[in-house]
Amino acid sequence: MGSKVTTTVEYLEELAPERPALVGTLREVVLANLPEGYEEQFRQGMISYVIPLDRYPKTYSGRPLVYVSLASQKNFVRCI
Repeated sequence: MGSKVTTTVEYLEELAPERPALVGTLREVVLANLPEGYEEQFRQGMISYVIPLDRYPKTYSGRPLVYVSLASQKNFVRCI
């Protein structure tokens, strides 16, 4: 069953009870250290931090370049 969430807030609200605090803490660390000009987006079921197209428009896929993503999996939290 896939998730229908489209925002970071909805994603955090949907997580198992023990996960929002952990993912939220990782999110805070990333946001505190994110280079200027990068932004948070919810992409492909993960919280992603990207170089927006208005800053770097010439990408191979025509989509923003992903710097790092956070995801809560069944048995672990992944930061890729």
